[in-house]
Amino acid sequence: MTTPRPLDDLRVLLVFPPQGHPTQPHLALPSLKAYLAQRGIPGATVWDLNLDTYDMLLSGERLALSVERIREQADTWGLERKTVLWPEDLDRYRLYADALAAGPYVAEQIDEAKRVIRDKDAFYDREQYLWAMRTFEAGLKLISTEHHPALFTAHNYTQATSIDSSDDLFAGVDATAGNLFREFFEQHALPRIEREMPDVLGISVTYGSQLVAALTLATLVKERFPGIHITLGGGMLAYVGERLAHTGPLFERCDSIVVYEGERPLAELCEAVAAAGGVHRTGALRGQAVSMPDLSTVSNTLYLRDGTPTTSGELNPLPIDDLPTPDFDDEDLTRYFSAEIVLPIAPARGCYYEKCGFCTLYTAIGPTFRERSVDKLVEDLQTLKAKHGTPYFYFIMDDLPPLMAKRIPPAFKAAELEVYWWCDARMEERIFHPESLRDLFDAGCRKLMFGFESGSQRVLDLVEKGTNLEEAERVLRWAHEAGISATLYTMVGLPTETYDDAMATRDFIVRNADVIGEISLQIFNLDMVSPMYREPERFGIRRVLDDPRELVPGEALKNDLARYLEHESVSGMSPAEVRDAFNVVLAAANEALAARRGDNFLYYRYKSHIFLYLCRYGRDTFRVDPPLADAPSHAAGLPAHVRLRDDVTFTQLPFPYGHVKDQLTRAWSDPTPLGGVARTASSARDDAHPVQLAPTFLGFIGRQHRYFDVGEDTLRVFHVAAREGIDQASAVFGEEHRESVLSTLASAVQEGLLVHDGDA
Repeated sequence: MTTPRPLDDLRVLLVFPPQGHPTQPHLALPSLKAYLAQRGIPGATVWDLNLDTYDMLLSGERLALSVERIREQADTWGLERKTVLWPEDLDRYRLYADALAAGPYVAEQIDEAKRVIRDKDAFYDREQYLWAMRTFEAGLKLISTEHHPALFTAHNYTQATSIDSSDDLFAGVDATAGNLFREFFEQHALPRIEREMPDVLGISVTYGSQLVAALTLATLVKERFPGIHITLGGGMLAYVGERLAHTGPLFERCDSIVVYEGERPLAELCEAVAAAGGVHRTGALRGQAVSMPDLSTVSNTLYLRDGTPTTSGELNPLPIDDLPTPDFDDEDLTRYFSAEIVLPIAPARGCYYEKCGFCTLYTAIGPTFRERSVDKLVEDLQTLKAKHGTPYFYFIMDDLPPLMAKRIPPAFKAAELEVYWWCDARMEERIFHPESLRDLFDAGCRKLMFGFESGSQRVLDLVEKGTNLEEAERVLRWAHEAGISATLYTMVGLPTETYDDAMATRDFIVRNADVIGEISLQIFNLDMVSPMYREPERFGIRRVLDDPRELVPGEALKNDLARYLEHESVSGMSPAEVRDAFNVVLAAANEALAARRGDNFLYYRYKSHIFLYLCRYGRDTFRVDPPLADAPSHAAGLPAHVRLRDDVTFTQLPFPYGHVKDQLTRAWSDPTPLGGVARTASSARDDAHPVQLAPTFLGFIGRQHRYFDVGEDTLRVFHVAAREGIDQASAVFGEEHRESVLSTLASAVQEGLLVHDGDA
């Protein structure tokens, strides 16, 4: 007979796996922990494995190992033995060249860069911040190169296998090479799980970029400790959970899936596991289940019963005011990659509008819009601010509801609550007018992320956005005048959109650039959970390609886990024309918006960072050009005595770096298409041609993270100038080449490569 385990003795480990943004904690698991404690299950622990992954991989010791492994891979690939680079070789050559030139510097400096990012003074020093973030991204580039073609950034993770296909997904999870997480989890995750031996292991899958890591962790734990009940939950499973449950390998690796809102199902699941006795924690049976739990009464949970995926119970959304304040106590918040912590909080669940034809966000939690009372929100913020010493918050909700927008300012004022926050919103002047926006600013609002989508009124009306463009322009201007930075979520390629429609989007952005802080621009993707997918004709879609609804009985769907499908509109642009229009809009936005120009783009890529800068320096912080860093001391002249700057190195390579880079169409970290498509295709230009053997040197300036080609003769001149002076260097190749050499030296001084011998 099974002896039930008391709920207060149940161990629950809630894991947030990579890849998610590492600058701030994520909300899901702290919310679940707090609810479990409220339900009498106090033994839950939140583990941000995502943060550990970034922190441990981006360390001097680990990056030094990456450099050594990349050198070995380059040798195996035959880097020094090749006589020609073919177009399909260009990507890998560029990555190897970058790693060999920059890797030692990055490994040596990464720990200092992390210190700068986390330091309250250094973080707000623009020059130090930019250097630190370049070094941070260069560290991610090294880890990615080591696991090529995997791509691990602060924003995404992809590898050689796609998450759109179950066959591909599980092959990638089981791969010993190319899966960036397997070795790391074996070395760092499994030992902790063995020490804690939880009865329930909950793994959050909020994003598609977490799916490989989540299943890798589940697989390793299930192999080692088969009795631990492993459950998966999170927003991504609202889209693919049902289909994932019907793949053969899933329930060999986990025991259940919670779809949609997780608090009630997880508590009921924990009660079922406790009733079954949990897991053996000692002795020969350690890690095996005492007995199998009965999940038949657990709400909204998928599990295997008699060999068939089964759903138990019904989704029963909780009253949002009954939910406790999230519990962030398990993580050291100073370890996140930000000088000051921005805590997430959810004042609402769902969307009060719920009409946009393309949108699926309000379905990721579950049905019904619920709005937390402002009194409860004030209580949450007071609690978190006092406990964690931060006034900075991200209000996670699809839109700021009208009633909440009205009630926040007087409630915050009455409570004398001094906080700063940002959130998503709709461009409606009934909510956002001059007086209300001034009140929201006084209540701490510093940024609003508006769902703009398109500058074409026809397109907005077709997709039932409910936005009037004239009204939208007024809202933008009023927000700017109130001191609030506005970001526009923008798309190109909505159904029936023409090139002229896309250019209307471009013109709107350019016309209003003086009052727009940022844009988030993407190509439209048809989501399988959206109203557009359910009723394509209503939104101008002629047909959906590879539509699962059109499968012949018995026919297998290749991309059975895909979230996004291609479509044909009844009119408008072709996919190639959409891509061209997207590039035009993007180029115009990059030129018009200060936040996307030059070095500012580093801030833009890290949303909590740009928010903190807005809080510190105000709405226009990215509209003012800062003084140039690393300006050479003698840019206008050619001093007699020079030396190479301290942070420059030269690496000999068999092929000219610049010639290779010029034939590539994207940077190493450009995002891949949505839906988990792997980075296996070459980024070589269509007209790329073979590169012939021509030994050269790749220069690298550490503080600037800048690469440049240097020929053997030029490098010789630099060394002579640094050792013997400008006059001697100018005579190295005879009088007939003196002027040419002096011009080269002057350019090197102008660019700061050579500095006056007295300069630091």
